[in-house]
Amino acid sequence: MSYTSATPTPAAPIKRLSFDRAIRRLFPSTSRLTFNPLFRAAINAFDIVPSLIYPEFRDLPPNHLRVRIGVGNRILNNQVHFLVHARDFWTFVFTEGLANARSNILDIGSGCGRWAHWLRDYNFRGRCFTGTYVGIDIDAEAIAWCEKHYDPSRFRFHHSTHSSVSYNQRGEAMHYRVPEPDGTMDLVVSNSLLTHVLEAELENYLRESYRLLRSGGAIMHSHFNLDYPPATYGTRHTFQHPIGNARVESLEQPEAAVAYRTDYLFKVARDLGFKDCEIVHMPGGAQHQPILLCKK
Repeated sequence: MSYTSATPTPAAPIKRLSFDRAIRRLFPSTSRLTFNPLFRAAINAFDIVPSLIYPEFRDLPPNHLRVRIGVGNRILNNQVHFLVHARDFWTFVFTEGLANARSNILDIGSGCGRWAHWLRDYNFRGRCFTGTYVGIDIDAEAIAWCEKHYDPSRFRFHHSTHSSVSYNQRGEAMHYRVPEPDGTMDLVVSNSLLTHVLEAELENYLRESYRLLRSGGAIMHSHFNLDYPPATYGTRHTFQHPIGNARVESLEQPEAAVAYRTDYLFKVARDLGFKDCEIVHMPGGAQHQPILLCKK
């Protein structure tokens, strides 16, 4: 697959600054703010009235957990964003034959269940998701919330020990082994995981993805890619600081936003044994992160 390796031209600056974007500019990672008791109480309060009006919002995770996983600059009104965010992803997965309702799926960086709830709630004339979903995350609070709201017969969750400044965790090991058997997964996915990990952790998670996949299985990992820059490139994002093969937005919080180039991602994947590597991206640039799609 061809791709552009030249440094992209920065997008024109955004002239009008919303409240949410102002918060983002002041704080490299809003996820850290959600661990502050006053901030979380304030943003959770904005859930009260919408939940009284719309029954669909009542079973959502609290706002501070939704903000922690990223809400597209919608800090105060992101309920619909949470509910619809994964719709097109799962449509792509199922129409491309990468998984089905009986598959075993691993989600690395599962957060508070933004992708999992589509599988949990799928019910068409009594036909449901009967496979297995395994969620991995470094956020113990999010894992605890999911364990209370997802049935254990189909869904299980594990806490990763990797460290992260943005997610307020001091890890004990650079290498994390997912507590699942080799070759048991049909699909391994992550939503923006690679945008928050440096080189060692990225290679760890890709290595684990390969180990866990059955032959013919696939990975889909969304990420910031400098060959397909985000719409915010040149305004909110510059990725000006190199750390190995990574480019980060902030040296103080390097995991807040991390970008890579395609050639590096392909090399890591192919060295592990993956084949048919491609970048699934929006033509003409993007509101959505590109996805690294490889098959075993």
